[in-house]
Amino acid sequence: MSAIGHSRVTPLIPGSPRRWLPLLVLLLAVPLLMPIATDTVVAEDTEPPEWGNATRSDDTTIEVTLYDDESIATNTIQADDFILTAGRVENVSVTSISAANKSGARVSLALESKVDKNNVSVSLRDTANITDTAGNELPDETVTATGMDAVVPKYREFNVTRVNSSTAEITVETHERLDQLRISIGGASLDTLNISAFTERTGNSAIYTREYTFPEEGEYSLLLMSVTDRHGNNNSFSRQQTFLYDGTGPNVTVTGPRNATVGEPVAFSAAETTDGQGVESIQWQVGDDTLLSGENITVAFASPGSHEVAVTATDPFGNTETVTRVVSVTGNGTVGNVTVQQPNATVASVSVNGTGQSQVIQPRVGALTSGPNGTLERLTASFPSNESATLTIRSRQPPPSFATATGHTGISRFALENGAVPTADVLVRFTVNRDTLAAVDAEPGAVTLFRNSNGWTPLPTEVADRTESHIVYRATSPSLSTFVVGVERATAADADSETATTNETATSESETNETSTPEPETQTEEPGQPDIVVTNATAVPSELGPGERTVITVELENRGTASGDHNVIVALNTSILTTRTVTVPAGETRTTEFARSMPDNTTGNLTVDGQRVGNVTADSGGLPIPALPSVGIPNPLSLWPDGIVGTVLGGLLGVAIGLYSVLKALAIYLGY
Repeated sequence: MSAIGHSRVTPLIPGSPRRWLPLLVLLLAVPLLMPIATDTVVAEDTEPPEWGNATRSDDTTIEVTLYDDESIATNTIQADDFILTAGRVENVSVTSISAANKSGARVSLALESKVDKNNVSVSLRDTANITDTAGNELPDETVTATGMDAVVPKYREFNVTRVNSSTAEITVETHERLDQLRISIGGASLDTLNISAFTERTGNSAIYTREYTFPEEGEYSLLLMSVTDRHGNNNSFSRQQTFLYDGTGPNVTVTGPRNATVGEPVAFSAAETTDGQGVESIQWQVGDDTLLSGENITVAFASPGSHEVAVTATDPFGNTETVTRVVSVTGNGTVGNVTVQQPNATVASVSVNGTGQSQVIQPRVGALTSGPNGTLERLTASFPSNESATLTIRSRQPPPSFATATGHTGISRFALENGAVPTADVLVRFTVNRDTLAAVDAEPGAVTLFRNSNGWTPLPTEVADRTESHIVYRATSPSLSTFVVGVERATAADADSETATTNETATSESETNETSTPEPETQTEEPGQPDIVVTNATAVPSELGPGERTVITVELENRGTASGDHNVIVALNTSILTTRTVTVPAGETRTTEFARSMPDNTTGNLTVDGQRVGNVTADSGGLPIPALPSVGIPNPLSLWPDGIVGTVLGGLLGVAIGLYSVLKALAIYLGY
């Protein structure tokens, strides 16, 4: 055989080592090492989540966005994690979102109720623990949602207070500041007021006031229609007040003599004076400086000639009317040895021819002098025989020093000037108004008459008589002087002894042999008050369209203790359709009916005194389709835990890629 031939091929020997086996093992291990590499990347995420912004979704929902460079662990988000500057979070819903190079979550905060603040800030509680999937915690920051105020203004007060006969102060009070208010004025003239002329005062509430002058006489109805707060929330009230503009004074009627005698008491009366709203007060002026009050007066003119008596009547709204009567006075009036002249009710001039015996000083009619709290009825005194004395007696206010010197409250002073004529055996009879005693919280037995003689000296004083309006007293004095009626506040012992004092002193007076019988005091009950409420209101039909007619029945009950009037208001939305005043006696009920057609082209709520009794609706031609609720659905391709499907698909894709790589390498190695 030749040495030249085919090359030698070494056959494969079973079980011998192969060079490709290490490569095959390496390729099979690649998929197994991928999770380890992935865990290493996650563990290196050290950046915490970030706050986005807060926005208003609706009246009771705030949406807050959170971001992270990987993903938010949404299972760590709870309602109790958040704290608000107004309101409270009732529950949350979370939706995953994506942004440039970031993922995140939109957290919808559902509030328990509407809030009364426009700007609501959101932050984390100390116990919150919101993290990303790597465990990095969301920092505590604050984001603010605007436009959240959804609470309408709440009514506090609506008042119309009289300033004078034609002007009123209007006051509106709500729980928060207003941007607008609307008041409708109806009556003799029509007007509408807005907030522009009102002044604002704020504190625990918002108070708006202004003065309004009504243009002409008549009765007006003022209706607070609606208010709007500074964030656009509107509320309707339909609160009503009334105002009467009466600019006409009373019709004054005077009765009394046109002729009189000097020193003779004469009576004048204005009791027949009338006014549509009642007479508030009556004032008299006699001459230049004498002022008296009341329907009836008694005066004595001190000199002959023509004297004017003017009476002025005032009604409750301040309107006045004055009537003057001219009286022709002649002659002089005397009573025995005593002559009394009274230029006015507070002054008496007395001339006395002494007899050496007790002489009574008093006018023919009425009292000697009268003051605001008490009256000097008469004096009894002894003057020297055949001597003449001239007295001047004036009713005045007590001096301020009296209370300090005596410890008593001075209520009346009778100042006497009698020159140097000596007097003796003086008896003073005077009266005190019951209202005056009540004003100082004193009993009748607490009154003492004091005499001014080198200081104030108390005199023996006792109750002589009683009338419904006055207590009559008498006191003894060694001589004439200036006297002051003093009152000491009653103690419990004084009150117990007052009945015994009354029985002992209500006897005949020795100097006049008069007998008086105490009159029983009368008690008056407090006037009752009406309390009228609408107990039921219905409309038939209650569902109607514009222009259609309905019958409204209203039942009213007076739960008070006096008869009263109630103004029933029927309105459509904030527009008054009609009103009616119903009188309801105490403890009784009344029913009234309104037959009313609805205005054309107007829909809304039909109300009685703000209580809805019907609806006025237009034909819409179909039923409204309710909106479907919005449900947050997780992205199935997002990372765990929101997208488990995405996680499983990602794992299967990794295994498939690894297996494909192994098979491809094996095929190359084997030469395929």
